[in-house]
Amino acid sequence: DSHPLTLQLREGAQLGISTTTIDIGNLDPIHVKSLVADVLSMEDHEDAVSTLAATVQKKTDGNVFYVLLFLRSLAEEELLQYNFGTMRWHWDDEAVKAKLVTQNVATVLVDLLRSSVSESSQNALKVAACLGTSFSPSVVALALGEQDDVSSLSDTGSLNSSYFDELKEAGLLERESDEVLRFAHDQIQLSSLDLIPENHRISFKSKLGGILMKKMDRDRLDDHLFEVVSLRNSCTDAVPGDERVPMAKMNLRAGMKAAENGSFDMAKDYFKAGRELLGDAGWKDEPDMTIQLYSEGANASLFCGSLDTMGRLIDEVLAKDIPIEAKLRCYEIKIRALTAASDWAPIIDIGMDVRRQLGQSVMRNKPVPLWKIMKEYRKTDRMLKKVTTDDIATMPQVKDKKVIMGQLIMERILQAVYHAQPTMMPIIVFNMVQTSIRHGNNSSACIAFASMAMLYQCMFDNAAKASDLVVVTDQLLNSPDVQEAGRVKALSIQKCYCFVHHWHSPIQQTLAPFIEGYQAGLYAGETESAAYNLSSRSIHLFSAGRPLPALQHELESFASVCAQLNQTPAQSMIRADLLSVRKLRNTDNGEDSFEAIANSDSAVMIRAKTVISRMELFVFFQDWSSAAQLLRKLEEDPRAAAVGSWVYVRYTFLESLVSFKAAQAASSWATKRQWKKRGIKLMKQFGKWISKGRNPNTVHSLHLLTAELAAMKGNHSKAKE
Repeated sequence: DSHPLTLQLREGAQLGISTTTIDIGNLDPIHVKSLVADVLSMEDHEDAVSTLAATVQKKTDGNVFYVLLFLRSLAEEELLQYNFGTMRWHWDDEAVKAKLVTQNVATVLVDLLRSSVSESSQNALKVAACLGTSFSPSVVALALGEQDDVSSLSDTGSLNSSYFDELKEAGLLERESDEVLRFAHDQIQLSSLDLIPENHRISFKSKLGGILMKKMDRDRLDDHLFEVVSLRNSCTDAVPGDERVPMAKMNLRAGMKAAENGSFDMAKDYFKAGRELLGDAGWKDEPDMTIQLYSEGANASLFCGSLDTMGRLIDEVLAKDIPIEAKLRCYEIKIRALTAASDWAPIIDIGMDVRRQLGQSVMRNKPVPLWKIMKEYRKTDRMLKKVTTDDIATMPQVKDKKVIMGQLIMERILQAVYHAQPTMMPIIVFNMVQTSIRHGNNSSACIAFASMAMLYQCMFDNAAKASDLVVVTDQLLNSPDVQEAGRVKALSIQKCYCFVHHWHSPIQQTLAPFIEGYQAGLYAGETESAAYNLSSRSIHLFSAGRPLPALQHELESFASVCAQLNQTPAQSMIRADLLSVRKLRNTDNGEDSFEAIANSDSAVMIRAKTVISRMELFVFFQDWSSAAQLLRKLEEDPRAAAVGSWVYVRYTFLESLVSFKAAQAASSWATKRQWKKRGIKLMKQFGKWISKGRNPNTVHSLHLLTAELAAMKGNHSKAKE
């Protein structure tokens, strides 16, 4: 799991990069026969090697490495000899078959190592095999120099480089770089491990890990952290009492590093080993380390999909009589798990409970009346008028830890509030902005001002103030004082570019930032915001004029990434666009449907997106009757779930266009008038947006609607203009 190639492939998969795995199997009998004939330079006499090749096939099962190894062992035992008189290789088929009975294939290479390699070099192979397929000779030398502590490792005080020369000349090792050697074949590594008696192998590895841990300085240990800690973990029961706490600390360090690399399976194992080393006494003797091992173990379990383990670890922490500050990380992880499951309502209750424990103001989980929203808006707006953008960006960092935690928990529940109790969202944002102005900036302040920019744009139609706060957000993100920059960057980009930037910038200019936001969220472990950046890019891409084949390929990659990240809401949004593209290309195989997508998640936004996607297709295919019928059957306006987003703008255009088409097809005057009035009302909205110098993406939409209205009135010359 820690191999650089494994990490690179995992990172590529998270970025949506597809890789092709080629399974190279063993050779069949025909090809084994050809290989044996080629090795013995008897290509013109393949029939002569038939019996030998059949024996080799049975012996090695067609494994190329073992085929060559077996032939070499036959030559060394003189069962395969070169006759200079006939200028050909000769052998006794019965003697070769007898070797098959008397010698097990697994011991061939081990015996070869024992017979052809010096004892000192065998010791080097044992240590190197424990370190992995690649290893540093200097690390092997360090281990073998520890004569007093582990005499079984070496009978010498130092490791001469000639040992490695011997192993390289024997074809067992090869140079990977100036400072790294590797085994020439994985079977050589496995056979080198077999040089260690099986009943001593675990203790050998654990002792080796202990030696290296003692001998390496911090920088060198950090370079080999995974190998050393894993070796020592081979037998944690044998770790002496006075070494258990330092060893638990090393596992915590290794787990954090593995999590940073995205290797959460490996991280989970390190955190588990750390907890086992401390035992129940850790809660009393090492409370801070124990809490971190449990909390980060729960986080790694979440990423691995081990939800039962995550829940058990979180429950154990929350049940302890410890300060709320120590429990906050577990509350965060619990909220993220509920978010991934789209279980919104409990998130709000958890957030308010945390704030109650912090001694801060709380809100009831119920709709907020408009008068209260407007009251808090005016209060927040007055506070913002008293400070400039530079004032906000240069405010001191907040020092009060409880204020920081209160802001963080409000930030964490914003998404749930948006879905489950949307009228609470403005109040929470106002509270975060007011707190930031009073107490100073921190990471959550970026989210507060980005969210306030979104509200200025979407609720209060104030593009100027929205743009000012976007500038503030950018300045805060670039501030060296802001911690967890990756996390807040992902969230801030999604809010600013999904709800603000498209109102005054071409839609194409919003595409690249979403990738930046996705990558920032992914590297920070914020999979929810990373996925939402992808779904937002998906929506904007659909209107950006990309060729359909390229668009389909990108959306398929996005959907796959969201599935791997277990982000169903974002995946559902992308699936809707992907299904639309497939239907446009006539490549839909019927495996997905808008009904299935709408039912895949309880979020209102998902249902609204499927309605909008269906409407988009009806318009593309000029199925005006179905589009009008869909409008008539709607029980709720899809725009209500997408206020301020590009989806909101696009659906406004589609509804206006369909209304004009329905008016043209109406059989009665009253119905025609009703549809026409509906279309004009929506068209005027575009006029308002453009008149304010906003939304360059809607100019062409207004032209199309104006032409359609003119055609409906019979003014065809104006329609052509």
